[in-house]
Amino acid sequence: MCARLSTAKPGGRNASVSVAGMAQLHPLGAAGPLIVTCALTGGIHGKEANANLPEQPDEIVAQGVAAWAAGAAILHVHARAPDGSSTMDTAIYAELHERLRASTDAIVQLTTGGSPRLTVEERLNTVLLAPEMCSLNMGLMNFFIRGEQVFFANHRDDIERFAREIAAHGVKPELEVYSSAMLEEVEQLLDSGLLQPPYVINLVLHTPTQGGQRGTLENLVDLLRRVRDLPVDPADLRVNVSAMGPTQRGLLAVAAAAGLNVRTGLEDNVMTARGRLAASNAELVKQTVGMLRALGREPATAAQARDRLGLSV
Repeated sequence: MCARLSTAKPGGRNASVSVAGMAQLHPLGAAGPLIVTCALTGGIHGKEANANLPEQPDEIVAQGVAAWAAGAAILHVHARAPDGSSTMDTAIYAELHERLRASTDAIVQLTTGGSPRLTVEERLNTVLLAPEMCSLNMGLMNFFIRGEQVFFANHRDDIERFAREIAAHGVKPELEVYSSAMLEEVEQLLDSGLLQPPYVINLVLHTPTQGGQRGTLENLVDLLRRVRDLPVDPADLRVNVSAMGPTQRGLLAVAAAAGLNVRTGLEDNVMTARGRLAASNAELVKQTVGMLRALGREPATAAQARDRLGLSV
């Protein structure tokens, strides 16, 4: 009998996908250690969701160093203004970038998403700092923030503009995919010739959006099949899985079992268990590393991650 993994869909219905079906996705999986990314703070919720979420530079750096020590090879970084709101202030990002590089050997991945409330011009500021990596959102969405609908503009010409600046500054982009439709934008970008392999894709599930896909196993497996069918050699793809809130632990376990890289952190999930707020980003990283080891895998070091992602040392 074929073993099955299951998770609850919104509305209480059960979804199940066979482990044998996941095994068919192995061309996207990696042998050996898996890369753990920690998304330290994000641009949507703040301390009202969890008082331990870092907002100011000293907090972000301290939690970034601790997350790296716990096993995160990549630190995904957003910045906040002194009042806790999202910002793309170049000076704040430059401080975070330099301090995290000085205190860790982690890959510092700066956001170009920032917040749906920020303009494309503002969101380009992080690329100009020439970090090793940055995120690049691949489509349009409406975010629901404290009861308000906020449109997140990532038009095709915006994406191409980001990609040109990213290429000009020697940055490796991580393509943020929230739905299967966004993989068509990935294909457009691959066809443009602006990207160089290996291509890094982050599948982001269960965001509070219209336009993003829910965190179900069916959606994850469908996305992985569609990624596998992109018009590039699967060996040139590096796939990461992120899942928000209560869907995180189950979907990351499935992703790790399939040999995919995973992301955790207080941007994605403020809980370590139902009703229990996470004490820090490091606690979430430790939980994720424990899950990897239970599956017989190890977290990649920053050096191993650089090698895997084609980054210069």
